[in-house]
Parts: sequence; C-alpha cells; structure tokens
Amino acid sequence: MIGPLKTLSVLFLFSLVSLVGCADRVPVQPAPSTGTVFQQPLSEVQNATRNALTHLGFAITKESEEYIEAVHLKPGETVEDNDSELVGIWFKPRESSVLVLTHTALRPSGIAKQREWDQAIISRIMQELP
Repeated sequence: MIGPLKTLSVLFLFSLVSLVGCADRVPVQPAPSTGTVFQQPLSEVQNATRNALTHLGFAITKESEEYIEAVHLKPGETVEDNDSELVGIWFKPRESSVLVLTHTALRPSGIAKQREWDQAIISRIMQELP
C-alpha cells in the first residue's frame, strides 16, 4: 500500500507545482522609502506616467486613481499573447506632492531577455512633467 500512496503523493506534488508555476506574476508594492517624490499635482503625475509608459512601449492593462499596471510589448506582441515584464505603479498623494512607487515583475518564461523598468519609468516621468 505504500507504493501507490507514494506515487499519488508525487503526482499531487507535481500538480501543485505546475499550478503555482502558471500563476500570473503580479507586481508587489515596494516600501515607501524606495519611491520618488514629485512636487506636482496627482493628475499631472498620472498623465506623465501614462505618457512615459506609452513612450517606453508599454500597454496599460489596469488603471485606478492610485494604481497603474502595464505590460511591456515587444514588436508584434499583443496584450493577450504577451509574456514580458509587468509593471506596477502606485501613486501616494501627499499634501503638495505625490510619492510614486514602481515595481517590475519579471515573467518566468524568457526571463533572460527581460529587464527592470523602474528607473527608466521614473526618468521618463521626470521628462514628461513641466
């Protein structure tokens, strides 16, 4: 009876690992100490962020008042067949400024060709602001 039980345990383990491996990577909000503060109104920072993402080849997939999520598109890719970097951007309004937090989630497949976009996005937001 130990043989079939052991086989069943191994099959269960492989099933569990394959399910976890298929889960989408979601950017995790970084610590506030890693963010960048912009001395601009929230709406201007959000517009600059949208423009920065477009300029860098991203497609926005989720958007709210406090968060933007986008995927990096390579030539010929669509959002549906995308297997590239996923970026999360959080907006934390302050009294007269906005704290912006970014995090790049790399996808398991093709990880060698992917890159961290956090610094490039922040630099481009700076260029987009007046």
